[in-house]
Amino acid sequence: MAERHNSLSATNLAAYHHLNCDLYLHHVYHKHTQPTTPEGFDRSGDQLLVESQYQRGLNWEATLYSWLDQSDLLLKVPGLPLQADVLLENILADEREHFFIAGITYSPPQHRLQELFFRAGTEPVEFGTGKPDLVEIRRDGHGITWKVIDAKASKAVKARSTSHHVQIYFYTLCLEYLLDHPSFYSSGSAGIWLPPEEGFNLASPSLSDIKSIQMSLLSRSLDAFLFERLPRLLSVPREDVRWHFNPLCQGCKYNPECRVNAVSEGKLGSMPNVSIPDARVLQDMLSSSGRSGSDIEDLHRLVSEDLPKIEQKFPIVAKKGKRVLGIRRKKVSDKYSAQVSPILESARAGKVEVIPRRNFTCPASEDVAVVVSLVQDPASPKSQVEFFAISLFTSTPQVYSGTGDRLIPTLAIIIDTLASSDLTTQFYVWSSAEQVLLQSHLIQQALVNSDLNPMDVRLCIGALSQGASLLQTAFQPVLLSGALLSFLVKGRRLKADYQACLERMGLSTRGTVPELRARVDQELKKLQHLSQHVGHQHEFGQVPRIIVLKKELEGMLAFPIAGYWDLRECAECLVGEDVEKEKADVPTDEEVFAAFKNDGTARLLGLLTDRNAMVNIVLNAARRRVCQARQNLLVNGGKILTTDFMDMCRQDDLRKLFFMQQFEVLSKLNELWSSRMGACPDAPVLEYCGKTARGGEHTFAIVSGVVDVPATDRGMSFFEYLLAEDVSSETEIPVEAMFDDLAVSGVVIPPNRSTKLHWDSQHHRVKENVLLADLRNISSVNGKLVVNVQTYGTPTNQILVHGRHYRLSPRLVDFNTTKVLSSLFELDLRWGDRERNTYGLLDRSIELAGHRGVPFLQLIMDPKSFGRVPEAKELLVTEDNTQRVFRNLKNLDVAAAASLLLKSSQHRATQRLLANRLAVIWGPPG
Repeated sequence: MAERHNSLSATNLAAYHHLNCDLYLHHVYHKHTQPTTPEGFDRSGDQLLVESQYQRGLNWEATLYSWLDQSDLLLKVPGLPLQADVLLENILADEREHFFIAGITYSPPQHRLQELFFRAGTEPVEFGTGKPDLVEIRRDGHGITWKVIDAKASKAVKARSTSHHVQIYFYTLCLEYLLDHPSFYSSGSAGIWLPPEEGFNLASPSLSDIKSIQMSLLSRSLDAFLFERLPRLLSVPREDVRWHFNPLCQGCKYNPECRVNAVSEGKLGSMPNVSIPDARVLQDMLSSSGRSGSDIEDLHRLVSEDLPKIEQKFPIVAKKGKRVLGIRRKKVSDKYSAQVSPILESARAGKVEVIPRRNFTCPASEDVAVVVSLVQDPASPKSQVEFFAISLFTSTPQVYSGTGDRLIPTLAIIIDTLASSDLTTQFYVWSSAEQVLLQSHLIQQALVNSDLNPMDVRLCIGALSQGASLLQTAFQPVLLSGALLSFLVKGRRLKADYQACLERMGLSTRGTVPELRARVDQELKKLQHLSQHVGHQHEFGQVPRIIVLKKELEGMLAFPIAGYWDLRECAECLVGEDVEKEKADVPTDEEVFAAFKNDGTARLLGLLTDRNAMVNIVLNAARRRVCQARQNLLVNGGKILTTDFMDMCRQDDLRKLFFMQQFEVLSKLNELWSSRMGACPDAPVLEYCGKTARGGEHTFAIVSGVVDVPATDRGMSFFEYLLAEDVSSETEIPVEAMFDDLAVSGVVIPPNRSTKLHWDSQHHRVKENVLLADLRNISSVNGKLVVNVQTYGTPTNQILVHGRHYRLSPRLVDFNTTKVLSSLFELDLRWGDRERNTYGLLDRSIELAGHRGVPFLQLIMDPKSFGRVPEAKELLVTEDNTQRVFRNLKNLDVAAAASLLLKSSQHRATQRLLANRLAVIWGPPG
């Protein structure tokens, strides 16, 4: 093993799993390898952003410790090396049965750990001092149970978040040896304490935010890592360590050195945006062919000479590799020509190359381009917009700016102006992080009782939320027609009732009662006709409302930049020397953040204005590059801005629920559509084998991917998947992207005569090439995994061909949204009726209450009112006497009395019903 100069901490292990980089640990452990910074490389701004992210974690820890102290749940111990006897004395001196210890510091039990290394047959690794954030203590008559808790300022702990779990596992492993005392017992689990969703500046920490995991679930994989893979990784020479320069390397202190080495050594990382899974695919391709030089040159030789052989031997690997490298399918006329990867050639030649892939999500042009730049502070307790700048690029460019609380009012003014014009408009942000921040800001403002005008929020959601108008055309006719039908059959109505109803539909409220009723009748007939007409527009197959330009450029152009790039590097390649001379005009994210923290608003606004201008310049430069390729790759044009959104409820709480139910559907559809536009790259691939003996099912061999058969009642078939041939085309949108989920999301498959029209309304390409699939069973046949699939759609002999490959992708199955929205709308109508005293409230206090006596709203706004009733004691006595009478009658052989006696569970349920205004009873009927 190479000479050791350092030890590894639990934090180093977590960073390794985040970066997924062997070289990082090798650098840290062998301290003779120091991070180097190339000449002219400035890291000051970068460091400020990293420090701000780190500060958020410190602020959360400080908030948590303060709350524990105020709640009398904290015990602080001196930061001295841990001794079990001393710790036991501290705990025994504390009379509390439950508390948390902060400040524990320990040196790892090296001798005990060495036994585990020797058992694994590997050389021991040195570990540094351990400092878990908290150790939870629970004391009872059997002893003291302890549990490691780590405070993390993350939003969530992912199921496969090894970077979080490795720290708490290593802390727990060490403490199990150090606390080897009869009085101490490990809980067998560890936890990560997350901040409250509302932000730890607004809400207090909660014990329910501790996300625990059993150590037994982690031991097998992490023991193998710690005592087998880790020592072998550290023992190899530096030049033999496997590493890949990729976007995850941003922020790593060894980044500059690795960037230089990736280019000089011809590594796969000399190409941009090649993820670690993608790099593995390319390595698999290289391993199937002879190696003679650098990764880049070997890959170039393989693509130009040996790719057909790879496609024959390893079709799945070749398909994935061609997708990563942007290799276009050869035309029949080019049968004997060599294939070319524009991404590979860009890295070899050092120039920008056009990726010959048709783009459906970035318009070829628009009359008005609206570029939005947002600033957020990573140290903030909750992700929020701190400052914004919006630039409108027309014949007379305009710039709007302000703090986060002015974003929606400003957007509303811009949207209202543009929507009233005939100009095509497209909104742009540069990064995915900005898109997520903008969408979360809209959601948050729609859910909180802010001072913002609700109409401004509604306008922004309608214009900027993908699929908003689609939901309106899919659900609003059904909801309104059902609600209006119920409205009309409920006897005599007052003029105010008709006016309120017409107002919700945006219709005139003038006229006499007969005129108003006739207007409602006419609208009802129109809506019933629309609800039966399901061929509405496929909005999810079109240009997004907000385009993430960086993501679009990654799919359109290949840049000769190692690992990853941002706006400045992109501009240097596309715009040229002018940008190189005046880099100040292309501010980086770090420079913008530094201006936000240290400079005034004028300086910040200047940087954001320059940034927006460069985003627009880069957009147009990219379009020119693509147009010069003369392949008509930009398919769609800009659209006129629309602001349709279904906002039918008037009561605030119901409006929020109504909105969130819609947004949940939109989120699912967006996720599905994003995958489908890329031809479902992560979908399992199946090879068709033929029909089963049952006749209605088909057998497929699993070629790649993971297929899970849902553990549900096999009598229920939801047909949750789409099955389509696994082919790709540069000239047409993937067939799954044309599928209209909403049309059949609530239809039982196979449909009956009345619901079949929903399937018939699908695009003709969908009906000709897609089957709805229901997974029935997975088994092993001759060493291969096969899955039985039941299908619905066009006769299968027209789609399924023996030996061909098919991809399996999920679809939206949702039987609840229409019912939930209808119920909320009916509740809102009832709430509005109560306002006009239609139902004749008996209690003036109920009338004055916000819920107006509507039970569901009352449960939300005043849950205590459903508590124990005043006469509960008398009712319980009466019930007990009644049961005693029946019991006595049964003892006197009165046959009818036995059936009236309650069982013990029924008796308890009856008591809850009598004692409380609202009771929830779980169990089967009877």
